[in-house]
Amino acid sequence: MYDIPNLVFADKNGTVYDHPLLKSVFRTANYNIVPYELEMIPLPSDCILKMIPDAIPFSYDQMQAKIVEFSSGFPVYTELPPGYLRILYPSYKSNNLENDNFTSSHLAPVGWMNEQFVVPAIFVENKQKIKLDLFKKLKNIIQEDEKLSFLNKKTKLDFLSNCEIIIKNNTELKQLNKLIPLLTQSNQDFVITMKFDPDKKTYEVIKSLLNENITINLNINAFSIEKLNAIFDELIDSLSFDVESFNPDFLKKRSVNFDNLTRSFEFAEKQGVFISVNLLTLPGFTDSTNEVEKTIDFLNTFKIEYLKLRDLKTVPHKFFKENKIESTEILGLKNMLKYIKKRCKRVKMGYFSRVKRDFHLPTAFKIK
Repeated sequence: MYDIPNLVFADKNGTVYDHPLLKSVFRTANYNIVPYELEMIPLPSDCILKMIPDAIPFSYDQMQAKIVEFSSGFPVYTELPPGYLRILYPSYKSNNLENDNFTSSHLAPVGWMNEQFVVPAIFVENKQKIKLDLFKKLKNIIQEDEKLSFLNKKTKLDFLSNCEIIIKNNTELKQLNKLIPLLTQSNQDFVITMKFDPDKKTYEVIKSLLNENITINLNINAFSIEKLNAIFDELIDSLSFDVESFNPDFLKKRSVNFDNLTRSFEFAEKQGVFISVNLLTLPGFTDSTNEVEKTIDFLNTFKIEYLKLRDLKTVPHKFFKENKIESTEILGLKNMLKYIKKRCKRVKMGYFSRVKRDFHLPTAFKIK
């Protein structure tokens, strides 16, 4: 017999309580479910508990053996830190459904069990912290130069957690010039991910970054095949793709051309570089049987070596409604990852972008 976490709720002042009798109810797809201890991990130490205003949580009444509304408090959630993947999301009734826009990609529900807060999540991978002396030097340069403010705002977490700098345009890349001496001489592994179409000037900056500690990654979603053919050469270490689904029918709803996606992977495979997929996951969708089979088929069709797992940033109930997702059997994200590991022997899994010296390390976590 497995334990069920107790309901956690907040009063109007934000004070958090655990209910002595009622149990937690969480959500996957369009279903409210009663979670069990095997799906729980202790709340990460750097998480902050927050409440969802203008809403009431669902709970499980064991005496009545049914799911009920709890009208004496507000739902409580947290935002998981980098390195964690949620496997369920909060279940609540919003009093203002149209304005219910909790889109944090790391939003996860909270329960109480064994005298501690717990969350339904998988710990995927430890943060790779930047060397303290290098971080201080970079931080000083960034804070003193207004043109580098995009790094201070946008990739602060990346610097702290996985040493990845994400560049979204040529202007940002040119500003990166100011950090190149530090980056290339630091003996610190970095990933530079470019999410824009490079031009000839871009190449000059990339050449100045060539170093055994620096990995140049192109996020291919931003490119056309024609431009990729024109700019690709030995300067690029890896290609990555952001993917919600490998299901042609679903992608059509999202205005994504499956044939173009396939052509992109075919191109990447011909280059002989490291290929990774950033799989954006949503409980009840990504782990549905149909989606899982499509994912496995695609992973085995191409030489995809790395599956980077992230939470999809969306409002779950709106996602299912707007995309007209039909009810189907759900494996659960844990079972899905076990299944992928069994069926796709070549594919490694993790949370952060990999530097080239770690391209072929095994999967970063064990699934219990």
